[in-house]
Amino acid sequence: MDRYALLYNWLPDSGPMLDVGCGNGIYTSWLARKGEPVFGIDHHMGNLQWARTEFPDIGFCSANGEHLPFPDNYFNAVMCTEVLEHTSDDKSTLQEISRVTKPGGTLLLSTPHRGLFAFLDPDNCTNRGFDLLRKMRIPKPGGGRFFQNFRYDIHRHYSKTQLAALLDNDWQIEEVYYGGLLLYPIFYGVENLIDAFSKKRSYWMDLKTLRRLRAWDFSLRCGKLSYNIALKCRKL
Repeated sequence: MDRYALLYNWLPDSGPMLDVGCGNGIYTSWLARKGEPVFGIDHHMGNLQWARTEFPDIGFCSANGEHLPFPDNYFNAVMCTEVLEHTSDDKSTLQEISRVTKPGGTLLLSTPHRGLFAFLDPDNCTNRGFDLLRKMRIPKPGGGRFFQNFRYDIHRHYSKTQLAALLDNDWQIEEVYYGGLLLYPIFYGVENLIDAFSKKRSYWMDLKTLRRLRAWDFSLRCGKLSYNIALKCRKL
């Protein structure tokens, strides 16, 4: 079982539903199999344009998690998967999700976990490499230094305790899933390399073996050693 299959099984059978950080909208379209209407928000205009073309029955809009353009107590379910760790303000994002979710509504939240191999996070490893080059102050032909203006944000990993503190008293955690160990970050790094050096995004490639192995790794229940954590929460 992969992360999206797990969250899909946790979804209630009625909308409205919201996908926070919907990307290209493919997984957002899965929500419509459970209930309508369905909405997706993202800040990447290229992804949104493609999503609107492919899934015209879903309401896609440009927004960030800290400012959701929806009324209070509107959604029966909200999915925020592998997004919270990228936000500028994780606390504000969860407060906004709480605001737009009905009492009794469902939040499906997944993030990288502060497990045994969190230090292998490919985003953080890559960025720290570039930052090391910046600190070496290597002169560039024609003036300046390589990567002198390079800056990056840490790809955050969370423990269950940290997520519970961010959720505060607005939510009751009903289910917790710890999954994945070592293969997950390795294969995520492989896909990052493909995206960096190939003309075609890894998502559109036939990487069945890689994805099956990653899904198998996600199915490993390694408890607090795990690389991933997912929560099913109910709005109080």
